[in-house]
Amino acid sequence: MDFLTLARKIAVTTGKSVTRQFYEALLLKYGKHHVGLSEYHEYGIWDPALSENQRQQFIGWRTSQALDHQLNLDFARVLANDKLINYTILHARGMPIPQPVATYSRHGRQIADEPVLTTEAEVRAFIKDTNYPLFVKPISAGYGRGAMGIAGSESARVHLLDGSTIEMDEFLKPFRFAPFQGMLFQQCIEAHPALQVLTGSKAISCVRMICLVADAEPVIHTTFLKIVTANNMLDNFSHGDYGNCLAAIDPATGTITHAIRRMAPDGSIEHHPTTGQRLIGFTLPDWKPALELVKKATAHFPGLRLQNWDVALTDKGPLLVELNTESELAVPQAINHRGLMDQRLQDCLREIENQDRLLLQASLSVQEQRP
Repeated sequence: MDFLTLARKIAVTTGKSVTRQFYEALLLKYGKHHVGLSEYHEYGIWDPALSENQRQQFIGWRTSQALDHQLNLDFARVLANDKLINYTILHARGMPIPQPVATYSRHGRQIADEPVLTTEAEVRAFIKDTNYPLFVKPISAGYGRGAMGIAGSESARVHLLDGSTIEMDEFLKPFRFAPFQGMLFQQCIEAHPALQVLTGSKAISCVRMICLVADAEPVIHTTFLKIVTANNMLDNFSHGDYGNCLAAIDPATGTITHAIRRMAPDGSIEHHPTTGQRLIGFTLPDWKPALELVKKATAHFPGLRLQNWDVALTDKGPLLVELNTESELAVPQAINHRGLMDQRLQDCLREIENQDRLLLQASLSVQEQRP
């Protein structure tokens, strides 16, 4: 909806006038965190309960991108964006990851000792004789692009875990897409039984943990749950387009405090859309082990000071699904109407800036001492 339509609806339900909303939105749009007019409503900044200081803590997508570029060095991004590199490091450190079943790579790359497929013919032979179910995803991609769960296959068709069927040629398209750099077959993992009851699905609902990494102990700043609904294989939210939901999690306790089905003034929910189970107040299993696992993992990816981890909670404990950069940091603000740029983030940014300044000074000093 356009700004004026939403503003009128909010004025009716909250008493905050359209003029006041527009004034607040303009201040944020031209403020230092560049919050867009649509973001003002999507993130719940219109909420009359928010103080002026709290409104100033929200950031727009432009500031989100700027933070990522400020904190994550370009040369280090491959450590997260290339899943084979990421998984190889985690595997070497003995950290739990989805079990690799096979890797399709024209260069013969692999994580551990899983079979390597280098041709399309080898892929066809593999999916004909392998055990199902399997999960397959690109080596280099994000937002669930090219990923799917496989329940079985025939000579001309592939059956997916959501009950649908696709032609073999359609299934193989991601394998032919050069930017994906190949595909990774993984053993399917199932959600923790408590989460299966909550969602009515075995599919993984990952916890996203946004971490700030400085010299001191890493700070897990924001946590939220990506909740699968209906027959969805993936937990992608994509502004509610897939029907999945998001839930804010109290980092201290692992308890859901707020949930949304879409980014809109009326997007809040209290119960799961498929099962009717209550979301608010639900405490995630194995929360403390999951926090410790992520804190431990952050140390092995130097140059990435803003890390976005997806963690699966399973009956065998927490498991590291993947590490992301260039994530939409602005979106989590919509889950609980709270800005990202709070005092904790400001303190971490100052610490990191001080470290960078000292490192630059030391580097310049070394250069001056050279003959």
